[in-house]
Amino acid sequence: MPNTETALTLLESFRNGALTLREALRERIERIEERNGTLLALREVDVDDALAQAMVLDNRRDEAGSLPLFGVPIVIKDNVAQAGKPNRAGRKDAAGEPAAADAAIVRRLHEAGAIVLARANMDELAYGVTGSNPHTGQVRNARNEALHPGGSSAGSASAVAAGMVPLAIGTDTAGSVRIPASLCGVVGMRPTYGWVPSQGIAPLSSSLDTAGPIARTVRDAALLLSVMTDSALLATAPDDRAGEVRGLSIGVLNGTFAFNVSEGVKVQFEAACDDLKTLVASMARATIPELAGGPRASGPIIGSEASYAWQEELEAHPEWFGEEVAGHLNKGAMLKAVRYLRARDDCATVVGAIDKAFERFDVLALPTTATVATPVSDPGAQLQFLALTVPFSLGGYPAITVPMGNVDGAPTGLQLVGKRGEDAMLLALAAAFEG
Repeated sequence: MPNTETALTLLESFRNGALTLREALRERIERIEERNGTLLALREVDVDDALAQAMVLDNRRDEAGSLPLFGVPIVIKDNVAQAGKPNRAGRKDAAGEPAAADAAIVRRLHEAGAIVLARANMDELAYGVTGSNPHTGQVRNARNEALHPGGSSAGSASAVAAGMVPLAIGTDTAGSVRIPASLCGVVGMRPTYGWVPSQGIAPLSSSLDTAGPIARTVRDAALLLSVMTDSALLATAPDDRAGEVRGLSIGVLNGTFAFNVSEGVKVQFEAACDDLKTLVASMARATIPELAGGPRASGPIIGSEASYAWQEELEAHPEWFGEEVAGHLNKGAMLKAVRYLRARDDCATVVGAIDKAFERFDVLALPTTATVATPVSDPGAQLQFLALTVPFSLGGYPAITVPMGNVDGAPTGLQLVGKRGEDAMLLALAAAFEG
């Protein structure tokens, strides 16, 4: 891929005058025109507004050094509010009223000098993991258009993988940043729960939802996350904290998942572990049997909270919702309080076991998904994609996926999970692995 497709290299080109913002933007627009017709990664592209943003910023070059995302084009998921645009969250075009204000993270992007170019397609309400949507179509994987890209941040990941933009915003409830990033061969991170403001983001499950960055490199992801969290130190964490990586202990998780890891993914994971071993102080195998209960715990929690968030609108405007998602919401409304509370107990069991593992290890390592992306014509069970991500959503841990090789040409991801609040350390380790 051309160097100019990373955010950091684009920034350098802008700041030294080698490239104008409008030139770079037109390249990205051309790439969108070439590929979006088949990928369906982007729902709405606002070319005129993006070029206007670029023109304003080109006249503010003296501020380029103080704006961390100066001129960098970015796409945001369709469930993140932009002033004047309906926050459809993957529903029909008619759904929702125009947002009165930008979401907090969109405001931070603008303040950092980013150019918001487009809104990315997604599974409806973020209630899915394959990028299938009855209103906007099936998002395709930029690495292989016969495959789905994962979801629910399907368009965000596919757009970055296709080189439409170097950065994208996704949201992650049960794995919806990490899954598509892994299956599309890019970097995606779920930050510590609560670090990214949720204002202006359409909910799925408020106790689990968080926004996160999708990027082509770990350093680009760190830069975007620093803006999303308003934490400048995260931008330089891969280098500032690099010396601490040597002192880490890693627990390598094997088996006891809710879905068995495929042989091809196992081979790539073992190779990744060999590389990790050279970077850290110690590494040991570990099992956490309770991880297998993650999906069972999350189902009633997500179902109940999604229904609570959307039932009133579903009743008022049933025509805005697809049949499958409407069924999920109605089913969630029927869940008894005792089932929700039992799921909370199950959640505590999973989280307690993970916390206990973190008494022994600084970081946990495992594949991001049990299999590679499957054909859009036969995606298979959702469990194979979320079984290894959802347990860590339950405890609000930071988790990042980094490409670790291909199986028959399809990307796989290494998932690294850290203790709550250790996002900077996690970025440093991921950057060291990336090389």
